[in-house]
Formats: sequence, structure tokens, C-alpha cells
Amino acid sequence: MHKDRFGYTLFLSISFHLVILICLSLEIAQRKVANLGLSLNSNLKSDNFSVELKSSELQMNNRPNLDSIIAELKKKISDHNQSLRIRPRRDTITAVSAHSKQTLYLEKWRERVEEVGNLHYPDEARKSKVFGSLRILVAIRVDGHVDDFRIMESSGSKILDEAAEKIVELSAPFDPLPEEISSKTDILEIVRTWRFHQGISLKSTE
Repeated sequence: MHKDRFGYTLFLSISFHLVILICLSLEIAQRKVANLGLSLNSNLKSDNFSVELKSSELQMNNRPNLDSIIAELKKKISDHNQSLRIRPRRDTITAVSAHSKQTLYLEKWRERVEEVGNLHYPDEARKSKVFGSLRILVAIRVDGHVDDFRIMESSGSKILDEAAEKIVELSAPFDPLPEEISSKTDILEIVRTWRFHQGISLKSTE
């Protein structure tokens, strides 16, 4: 009977100590886990803060570049829009492409150039019996003054090319562009082929 009680008491004592040891082990384990969690959390926060700080530093470092790029783009857009607003409206015509509203002006222009050209036919070309054709572009502003002169196809003779430019200068200013043309055109570009006949005259072939 006493042996049974002793054995039972010993069993209870051992069991109690085991329970205490298990509880202590669990508590220690929980504390380690908690400490590990705090450490990890702290490290994560620190890393996040470091990443955020680095990201913020990068943003701050890149911000001036972005601002300057945006400012430069805005300026280019503004300059382009301004250029479009002030750029003159041009219309290039030939004897074939001219529409009804332009044909009358083109005919008067041709008559004017031929008249002046025949009055001032280049003496050197006449004496040397130089003749040939050339294709020119004459750009006329709204007020009738010449904005530009270009030789599109040379005659092959410097004498004739220079004479053509001189004749255009002497013919200007031309009649102002009529309203039916100037309402849509600031500069009218006329392309014509002129032929210096052998010591005789200047004529437009198209």
C-alpha cells in the first residue's frame, strides 16, 4: 500500500516537473521566436527604410533631370507651334496645275516677264548667238514683291541663267496677289520654263 502511494507520488512529481520543463521550454521557444520576429521586423523595417531612402535619393537626384527634360520638351513644342503660326502659307503652281482663280494672274505675270525680257534681251547672248531653255521658280509675296528666285533646271549657259534672274528683278514688283488667291496664300510660287530663242526673243513654253 505504501509502495503504491510512493510510486504514485513519484509519478506525480515526475509528471509535474516534466510539465514545468515543457512549459519552460515552450516559453523559452516563444521568447526566441518573438525575439527573432522582432529582429526580422526590425531588419525589414530598416531595409525598407534603407530602400525607401535610396529610392527617395534617386528620385531627388533624377528630379532635376526630369524637370529639365520636361522644360526642354515644352519649349520645343512652343517653338514649333510658334513657327507654324508665323510660317507663310505657300502655294506652288505651274501652267498646268494653276486653277481658274490663279490662271488670270499667271497669264498677266507671264506677259510682264516676256515684255521686260524682250526689252532687255542679253546683248552677250545675242552677239554670241547663245540660246537655250531653263526652268525657274519665282516666289511672289502678297504685295507683289519677289520673295525668292531659283533656277530649277539650268540652261547650261551662265549668260542665260544670269539674264533670267536679271529679267525677273527688272520685272518686279508684280501685281499684288488678288484676294481670291491671298485669302489662302501668303507666297505664290510660280514655276515656268523659259526659252531664249537665238538672238530674237524670250518666250515661256509652259
